[in-house]
Amino acid sequence: MRVAIAIVGNGAAAAEAVLALRAHGFEGDIHLFADNDHPPYNPMLGTYLVSEAIPLERAFPFGDTQGFYEANRVITHLGPAVTALDAERQTITLADESVFEYEMCLVATGARPAVPPIPGLREAVAARRRAHTIQSLDDTLRLKQALTDLLARASSSGAGGSFASGDRPHAAVVGASFAGIKIASVLHEAGVQVSLIERESSILPLSAHPDCARRMETHLLEQGYQLHLGAALAGVDVHDSGVKLDFGALPGTTDPGGAGGTACDESPAQEDVDLVVVCTGTRPSLAFLSPGQIDVGTGILVDEHQRSSIPTLYAAGDVAQGKNLLSGRHEIIGLWASARYQGRAAGRSMAGAPSGYPGGVPHNITHVGSMLFASVGCLNDYDAITTCSEGDTFQVRVWQEGRLKGVNLLNCCSNAGVLKQAFLRAAGGAVTEMEATWTSFNE
Repeated sequence: MRVAIAIVGNGAAAAEAVLALRAHGFEGDIHLFADNDHPPYNPMLGTYLVSEAIPLERAFPFGDTQGFYEANRVITHLGPAVTALDAERQTITLADESVFEYEMCLVATGARPAVPPIPGLREAVAARRRAHTIQSLDDTLRLKQALTDLLARASSSGAGGSFASGDRPHAAVVGASFAGIKIASVLHEAGVQVSLIERESSILPLSAHPDCARRMETHLLEQGYQLHLGAALAGVDVHDSGVKLDFGALPGTTDPGGAGGTACDESPAQEDVDLVVVCTGTRPSLAFLSPGQIDVGTGILVDEHQRSSIPTLYAAGDVAQGKNLLSGRHEIIGLWASARYQGRAAGRSMAGAPSGYPGGVPHNITHVGSMLFASVGCLNDYDAITTCSEGDTFQVRVWQEGRLKGVNLLNCCSNAGVLKQAFLRAAGGAVTEMEATWTSFNE
């Protein structure tokens, strides 16, 4: 079967591409392929579903029924996974062996959890035995049910002493990423004892400068979290009554009873928990691509119109390496907003409209315990640093060749959006001096 436009994926980028195609006059057929059977889902809302802060229907920004596809005349193929995409022959093959030829195709399959190769961990996640991820809707709902069951055990009569580590349920979150910090907070607020495990020496290693991270770590320890920093798990053993975590011998790290909470090199360290949540990052879902046909780094390399190195193939969202306007590099900026912008640009381009998406700026905001933390820009490439502390607020500003490149804000995040716009102005050449960039944020 030959189709005009094929969209592989069913998230924000796919939905925005559909809207842009129709808004710019495309009247041809649009076929959408995905290995799930629900409307476009926002994975950024997964922790809110687990905590029951929002009902399930709120997790579908484009509507929680098939009405979105019907209103935009999209022919859906939901369920069978795409097993092969040949960009040179312009064909898509599904798990049921159906083959479709396309004139243009958008790959918007998002990301999958990157579970580290720790002995026993991948097997536990695959078997869904007390180990969970939180990227897909199905995974999130399974974690929600696991937490519900754990809390029910805790509240039932005679539950005392029935947990892996004593009278109170205990969960381990592997990876102090933004997702890891958020789910750790959900578990902690539900009354679960939480161990936060991070291979790097500080939390939020990709976004938080160590000076800022230390303040947040101290706060989490005061709140009752257990921190294992600089801690690499050596093994995970799931058994009937819980999960045993083996940290092995970790040379050069601090004492288990110290402020850092990590294992020492004198003796192996082990910990028993009832539940494990893996939040060690994601990888683009691209296993179905025929190798060697298009330019791929971490994800598919695209221009500002979201075109790949083969003009009939586009990519958007967590599978696409667009331009980071601050670093100048092609990077994956795994944000819901970026996916939407890229999807719109791809839809406009496929419809023949001229405008594209020049690139974005990394930005995130989240609660860390009761602190509010925001990171904007690039915190890794800099040659100068300034800090500012007032009361319970703290700021880190990093500079490179006289220009502001990244900022951490702690308990002073109300202007984070303005700061992002200042970075965009600077990247576009509207301001060039260090003080001018910072003044733009304060205006």
